[in-house]
Amino acid sequence: DLASHGPQIHRQAQAQAHTQAQAHTGTQQRQGSRPDQAGAGASFLSLISRSGDHCRRCTRTMVPLHWLLLTAIVVGLSSADNGNWTKVLLTEAAGHGAVCLDGSPGGYYIRHGVGANADKWIVFHQGGGWCRSDENCAARAGSRLGSSKDWPPTYTDVYEGSQLFAQPPFSEFTIVYAMYCDGSSWTGNVATPVHTSNPKQPVIYYRGRLLLDALLDNLRETGLGKASELIYSGCSAGGLTTYLHLDYVREQFSEIPHVVGLADAMFSLEYNTFAGVPFFPGMMAWGFSAWNSTGSVSHACQKALGGGQHCMFGGAMAPFIKTPLFIVNSKYDKWQQKTIIGVDCHIEQCNATVQAYWTTLAQKMVKTFQGLDAHHGGIMSNCEAHCQTGITTSGLRPWTTLSVDEHHIGTTFAEWYAAQKAGGTATPIRYAETCDVSPCGHDTC
Repeated sequence: DLASHGPQIHRQAQAQAHTQAQAHTGTQQRQGSRPDQAGAGASFLSLISRSGDHCRRCTRTMVPLHWLLLTAIVVGLSSADNGNWTKVLLTEAAGHGAVCLDGSPGGYYIRHGVGANADKWIVFHQGGGWCRSDENCAARAGSRLGSSKDWPPTYTDVYEGSQLFAQPPFSEFTIVYAMYCDGSSWTGNVATPVHTSNPKQPVIYYRGRLLLDALLDNLRETGLGKASELIYSGCSAGGLTTYLHLDYVREQFSEIPHVVGLADAMFSLEYNTFAGVPFFPGMMAWGFSAWNSTGSVSHACQKALGGGQHCMFGGAMAPFIKTPLFIVNSKYDKWQQKTIIGVDCHIEQCNATVQAYWTTLAQKMVKTFQGLDAHHGGIMSNCEAHCQTGITTSGLRPWTTLSVDEHHIGTTFAEWYAAQKAGGTATPIRYAETCDVSPCGHDTC
């Protein structure tokens, strides 16, 4: 079902050689890219990587590669509010081509579980949007979303995942927070360095796919290969990562009895802005080609939709996902407001024409959501939210406070998770607001 999704030894060897060559490499080459898409999205607006307040109104099973067995070195141990997190950099893997945009090693933070739940795991992918051109990716390479050079010694991002991590029994699981530094939702697979005009970053690397395989191989050796349960998850760009790679991860860890997904945000559809501009579709079309993402996207989706660029949207990918998935999304996502709809007004404050356009998309999202297979669950509300597994900048906790049909996100996820472990249910455990704009009835944000 997945096109060339396993590790490619010859690509890794190529990547190593080209990484060592770096700026001495001649002309830029891209495997599998199409010239007709190369410039798409070049004139797009600045990348929006994370929204502020999320709710304004609230009342392989495979033999690991030998070079990955020694990938990790522990570079720091520090204390966080909810336990000790260890920072791990995949330095050995970086020597073989698995690198961030700037060429530095990828990595993650890990908090080991306790007691009987220590062999149960959560792998959570950090969000942070996507880069939209080679030059934009070069600029991103100078930030924490494109380089590991300035990552803090411990996990500190309470905006994504923190409330999930604090909820029993998940609070006792072994938790991995995978840092995001490739700009492609871990799909990039270009062997040769990409040259840019940025004097601070003249060479960048699209190696997200190698980073993913390095992460999974390292986690296998760290204990994931002996886990009894796995929740594969992420928020925003990490949410899209979940949609794109969930079946692959389950395939690679088929020895784990229970594997499910949790996608926080990015149940998006291919949709033009209110002004008729294919802003987000163009960005993802450029990225799919430039990053050479073909091998990281479901072959079934690519065939059904007529091209992999159409699968770079959570709502488009979801019908093709076989692994049980819990979806957390707002019909009026604050990130969606500017990047997909292209407006600067809250849904309740937009004029009637904009509201009608936006609610049409929202209704399509609900229809797609409700049409998924019964083993997929979730919550889809009218609340203006983005990442809902963490704490918003104003201190709100939608994971515990937001409700649809009197079902709160956190408790509904726990109910759905238990049901999946027990074999699933004939009736889907998912709830969506079918009214428009404001929360329905007694629903809360």
